[in-house]
Amino acid sequence: MDNKETSFPETTQRSDSFVGQSLAATLPVTGSRRRRWGILAVLILSYFIDVVCSSAFFVFTGEISRDLGIVVQQQSWVVTAYSAPFAALLLFWGRVSDLYSARPVFIYGFIGFATINLILSFLTEQYSFLVLRAFAGVAGSALVPSAYRLIASNFPEDERGRAYTLYGMTGSIANVLGVIIAGVIGAIEGTGQSRNWRWFFRIVAALSFPGALLGFLLIPPQPSAKETERTSRWKRFDPLGVLLMLSSILLIIVGLTMGASYGWATASFLAPIIIGIVLFVTFFWWESRLVEDVALLPMSIWRIPNMITLIVFALVILGWWAVNFIPFIELFAYVHDDPLLIAAVRTLPEGVAAGAISVVLLVWPQIIAKPKWPIAFAMILAGVALVLWTQATSIIGAGYWMWVFPGMLIGSAGMQVALLATIVGVMIAAPPEKAGVVGATLQTSMHTSTVIALSIQAGLLTTQPGGIENYANIRASWYFELGWVVVWLIGFLVFYRPARNSAKTGSVEGIA
Repeated sequence: MDNKETSFPETTQRSDSFVGQSLAATLPVTGSRRRRWGILAVLILSYFIDVVCSSAFFVFTGEISRDLGIVVQQQSWVVTAYSAPFAALLLFWGRVSDLYSARPVFIYGFIGFATINLILSFLTEQYSFLVLRAFAGVAGSALVPSAYRLIASNFPEDERGRAYTLYGMTGSIANVLGVIIAGVIGAIEGTGQSRNWRWFFRIVAALSFPGALLGFLLIPPQPSAKETERTSRWKRFDPLGVLLMLSSILLIIVGLTMGASYGWATASFLAPIIIGIVLFVTFFWWESRLVEDVALLPMSIWRIPNMITLIVFALVILGWWAVNFIPFIELFAYVHDDPLLIAAVRTLPEGVAAGAISVVLLVWPQIIAKPKWPIAFAMILAGVALVLWTQATSIIGAGYWMWVFPGMLIGSAGMQVALLATIVGVMIAAPPEKAGVVGATLQTSMHTSTVIALSIQAGLLTTQPGGIENYANIRASWYFELGWVVVWLIGFLVFYRPARNSAKTGSVEGIA
């Protein structure tokens, strides 16, 4: 490969504390180039399926709720039952991948994911469905941090940035295509066990089982911590840290979901959100007291310049897509009576824009090599899209082409730049032996952004009578999202610091 590492966000100069870990700072790369890219194809497939299993339910939630008798106030659990354990367990699986081996985490997670989705396709009772949907989130969350770790250990540095770009672009594209796929499957007519959403789960299983088999055949054994280390694996696993992080994220997500469903002044919102925040603060206090090789989330990670800024910034990215997808699908399908497929196709410009930007960044990765100004410009585009949508007098006919369509193209293109610049910047700067935990932390922030954005939007949709059918309510939620984007943009510009060259080594310190 002739690609140079400087084409991508440059890696940080790492401290001695990283080098002193049980694994070398640069993991050995094994296997042919063809095999490496075959492994990446399997990882991309898993991530695509993971995201589709969340975004497709923007379309299927109503159908499933009617079939299983889920009342309106609890319909959000069709989505949250998957996303809550998914986000809460990312850091756990990241630690397992770094401490033991990412290969079995990925393969067994993929097999479990396929099996649970197949079982889900036959369930006829709401409570068993929601419980199994949560277990699907547990299995699905194992696939993401293990994939980051596998990229770090199977790709040399000069190929790693491109691999992270390809993997990262999959999420946003799958987020859009998941809606289209659900619309296509939603056109299937049937009753009982032949209902359209049941076929979705079966198709997911049919793709996941072969994916797991390919992973088993292609992914070589991964290096892991040695049994001879003085500190036992169990102690290095940090069980208290795992419990604190899992409990805090789960409680915060549940609290936000309950608040959106039953009101922000109810005990069902206040109790979990307060306890969750206290546990979240306790987690960071506990981690700060632990030595480097024992902590679930080593504090030295936060000493990488710009790492905190980008992880916090990730709280705005995926939420931007979520708060426009659901209202547009609902308005097109249930207010203007479009078939589900047509409603989904109307959102296709977002996927086209995201895909086009991904191709551009693959060909010219130097665009995001120094991410500060590309991200800033991208966030301005995302804000412009929200301004267009808030000013729309109609979202169909001429109104669609004047306001909605250009907003989708401009906003999704901008947010895709922000997404890829953040993922590649963070993961290239992360020490390879910590790639699982760093990737999990980044994904936790991104997926939490979706829950926060949707919960706030759900509360604003009741501002005036009519709920989501009243465009004034949707406009209010987009004004809030616009303010959220502006605040995050200002914070990013204030706290982001361009990387400096090391006087001693000439290397770049931090994320460029």
